[in-house]
Amino acid sequence: MNFTWSDVDELEKPAFAFVFDPRFGKNFTLKKDMNIAVWTGAFRLKLNSGTTGSLNLNELFTFEDAQSKIDNGMAKVDESQMSIDSWWNGLTELEQKNPVNVAKYETANSALEKAGNLLVAADQAVNTINESTVQYSLDKKQKQMWNFLIGSQFQINQHFMVRGEVGFLGSRTQVLAGLQYRFGF
Repeated sequence: MNFTWSDVDELEKPAFAFVFDPRFGKNFTLKKDMNIAVWTGAFRLKLNSGTTGSLNLNELFTFEDAQSKIDNGMAKVDESQMSIDSWWNGLTELEQKNPVNVAKYETANSALEKAGNLLVAADQAVNTINESTVQYSLDKKQKQMWNFLIGSQFQINQHFMVRGEVGFLGSRTQVLAGLQYRFGF
């Protein structure tokens, strides 16, 4: 039998799993320290079915680079607006009435206003994401709690053993393989 308990910060409650795998078999001695064991049995897995939790979006996605780009973009929009205003204010009254200059000034202001609005919206989106969480819940269940298993272990000598086991005949297949070394204490 085996019982596991995992407490993860992002989960509201710990996750539990209980494994019960009874076996019966026979050990055959081949030489003094060499033997082979074979067994059959069953494997039962029980999980707690509900998992709920929340994750901060700023832990999933980093927007530090985006925020600096937005800040740089806003600074460039402000710079450009000052440059356009300086150009416009440097014109004489007659030059300000010229339709070509009026069109340039209005087009530049319109483009800068749209860029500013886009950057403000992006800034708000990044701030919203940084303050948002994703709530989740999972209902996890295995199709069948039980499956059949067979296995064998070959003891080469007093120190080394090789082991293999496979579980099947259900909704799940599992494989266990191992090499074991015993220290001669």
